[in-house]
Amino acid sequence: TMPFAPSTSTSTPCRRSKSDTTCMFAGLLFCADCGAKLYQVRGRGWEHSKEYFVCATYRKIKGGCSSHQIRNVVIEEALLDDIRRVTAFAKDHEAEFLEMVTKKTKVALDRSLRDNKRELEQATQRIRKLDEIIQRLYEDNISGKLTDERFKKLSEAYEQEQATLRENVPLLAAQLQDADDKMMNVQHFLKAVRKYTQPEKLTAAMLRELVEKVVVYAPDKSSGHRVQRIDVYYTFIGKIDFSPEYSKKGTA
Repeated sequence: TMPFAPSTSTSTPCRRSKSDTTCMFAGLLFCADCGAKLYQVRGRGWEHSKEYFVCATYRKIKGGCSSHQIRNVVIEEALLDDIRRVTAFAKDHEAEFLEMVTKKTKVALDRSLRDNKRELEQATQRIRKLDEIIQRLYEDNISGKLTDERFKKLSEAYEQEQATLRENVPLLAAQLQDADDKMMNVQHFLKAVRKYTQPEKLTAAMLRELVEKVVVYAPDKSSGHRVQRIDVYYTFIGKIDFSPEYSKKGTA
């Protein structure tokens, strides 16, 4: 395990740079436990093999999280291996791959659509109900059953709730309208995958096209060896579960 950096090291968000390959992961790495981004740590004069990432919460808040320390070269090797499996699987079993990711996307989309439809229906019904409530308040105020002060307080609260709901309704409707576009993203991803069949090395362009985020877990040393899990979430489709033969190898 790499020791923590000496006093000459720096911890930065590591912004992307065309000339600096160590920064290709900027904004992609996240802590599995606290959700914070991982920051690049590098020391003056360090070789690339010594550079590593560390949980931002751990660096900023003592005891806020564990370090989740992982070297750049480890992430590079693991990501390249995973991308090779994806591209090999897509190349050798395109129909199966397309069916798999389409089904995965559709399941998540259907669940989201159900939630959005239900929320839209509830918001629409509540808006109509509030109209009725406000009308009754007005009638009670006119008849003297409700004081002006009480009427003003209640009507303002209901009108504010109604205004908020009316703002949300177009957003929910737009999400439903975008459903077909989201399904098309699977085809876009497959097209991008074809560009990088069995890549020899990682590039910033490849990561931007294929990878949404990488979740890094704390190291597990229970077996006597340092084992560290990472989950790769691909653009539009999330994690990919390979068939058994592809889960064991990096190339076809």
